[in-house]
Amino acid sequence: SKAERERVLTAFRAAYEAGDLAGLVRLLHPDAVYVTDGGGKVSAARRLIYGGERVAEVMVRTGRQWRPERIDFAEVGGELALVFQREGRVYSVDTVQLTGGLISAYRRVMNPDKLVRV
Repeated sequence: SKAERERVLTAFRAAYEAGDLAGLVRLLHPDAVYVTDGGGKVSAARRLIYGGERVAEVMVRTGRQWRPERIDFAEVGGELALVFQREGRVYSVDTVQLTGGLISAYRRVMNPDKLVRV
């Protein structure tokens, strides 16, 4: 439901901003997958990353490296998504798939060609 997605994304944003590894793990399904799309134009994971703990570790590490200035909510493809901004520009739009109230797929689009309309 929309309310469940908002609850999970709100908690995810808070844990991400705090670098809270345990908090992220609690929100991720044990079999979660992390998918990125840099389009060959920006650095992105070249392979899928599997497992809630591994995905959480990657999220904490990228959060420390990227240090977003803002993380906002936006409707993308009819669903609530997270929009990450740095230096006044959108650098990723992240969507999730939920299974049983947990994030089972986390998709991060960083390809600048795909972010033009955001």
